[in-house]
Amino acid sequence: MEIRAAVVRHADRPFSIESAELEAPRNNEVLVKIHGVGLCHTDLIARSQFIPIPLPAVLGHEGAGTVVAVGCDVMKVRVGDRVVLGFSSCGACARCAEDLPSYCRHFPALNYTGARSDGSSGIRIAGKTISGNFFGQSSFATHALAHERNVVKVDDTEVPAS
Repeated sequence: MEIRAAVVRHADRPFSIESAELEAPRNNEVLVKIHGVGLCHTDLIARSQFIPIPLPAVLGHEGAGTVVAVGCDVMKVRVGDRVVLGFSSCGACARCAEDLPSYCRHFPALNYTGARSDGSSGIRIAGKTISGNFFGQSSFATHALAHERNVVKVDDTEVPAS
């Protein structure tokens, strides 16, 4: 699907708003229409290459929005659910098993490399793959792909939609 994204092409340079192509969600992924995203110091240090994500890249790791599609194995959310997006974790290491996903043994590989765990990225510009999956989401875009593990459903009865 065609999306718009804030792309970092060079260290310490401004983001550029560009058209990009985003893959459909894989079996365990969720496609989220982004309604809001925070700009964090972590995004800025990645742009400056203190976190050496390969450039060009789509950053953003504090996204929130509405689920618009889910992979066939997703059980946690469904189309229409409002969600916030968090960091990625493996769910299988000792720290994840202790309910400490922020200390996941695979945290750097899952959040800082610009790729899914299999090395792929779901974002392309002009047919060329670019880095995505920053913190498991790359939410500086109109839409983001996230693994089911790093989405949290927002309860409509606790947080009103408007």
